[in-house]
Amino acid sequence: MPHLVRLIVIACCCAALPALAGPEVYRWIDGDGNVVFSDTPVEGAEKIEIQEPTVVPSRPVPRPVERLSPPAPTATYEALSIVSPADQATIRNQREVAVSVAVQPGLDVEAGHRVQFYFDGNPYGAPARLPQTTISELERGQHSVGAAIIDGNGKELIRAEPVVIFVHLPSKLHPAPKV
Repeated sequence: MPHLVRLIVIACCCAALPALAGPEVYRWIDGDGNVVFSDTPVEGAEKIEIQEPTVVPSRPVPRPVERLSPPAPTATYEALSIVSPADQATIRNQREVAVSVAVQPGLDVEAGHRVQFYFDGNPYGAPARLPQTTISELERGQHSVGAAIIDGNGKELIRAEPVVIFVHLPSKLHPAPKV
């Protein structure tokens, strides 16, 4: 009986060998002129040789280096507010506005802290070492101006409450007064 089982196992393995050799793919053109691919041969089909795919082994991922020293303490800011322009200010006949902020305590530039200004919710310019900037090329309408203190890694430490400004520019219908 064990001899018969061994013989059946060998017969099954031999029957499975063609399946392990890889799929056979055939190509032909049907009556409508479409190219058809199938694993079932039909009359007039051309056998396609399938090549093994090129495999490139991946590089090992380096492990992150653990910090041995604790990170330097970051300055704690008590307040950040926009001093200029005032909230609800109207800017008339100008395409730029000066923005300045007050920081309590002062901005720690030595620790890599910077002021990131925002215009209509989007970062405006690069983070600055000074607490002031000028936003130019203003379009007419309502806009918001904001600011935040960020550290050297770009992490936000504190954010000012944004202010709303209204820009009024001359138009052809209502030109600017001549001085």
